[in-house]
Amino acid sequence: MPNDKTEAIQIDHALYIRLRAFCDRENIRFSNFLRDSLENALNSENFVKPLENEIEKLQKKAVKYDYAFNRGFQQGFSFLYLMLNGLNVSRASEEELKILRKFPAEAPKGEQIGLF
Repeated sequence: MPNDKTEAIQIDHALYIRLRAFCDRENIRFSNFLRDSLENALNSENFVKPLENEIEKLQKKAVKYDYAFNRGFQQGFSFLYLMLNGLNVSRASEEELKILRKFPAEAPKGEQIGLF
């Protein structure tokens, strides 16, 4: 018996057959499925909007990460290229590098060595 508070809608017969088959496979009442689907369609904006905002934030982060990665790779590659060609690109003075260039290395003679 139709209720006075309901409205009839028309859908394509092929779509009706597909919906009916789906409801039969999933053991869902057809009327409950339609009602829930229509209500969820109205509420979907509440679910979709935060997800779209999150996707936008992640895309902005990805752009920043790509930029940082590419810049680091370029700087590292440039440094390697210059070092392989014998150019000293570090800011260390020659006095600081003398300690590293000693061969054989000198053992430290400080007081703390005795603690070990």
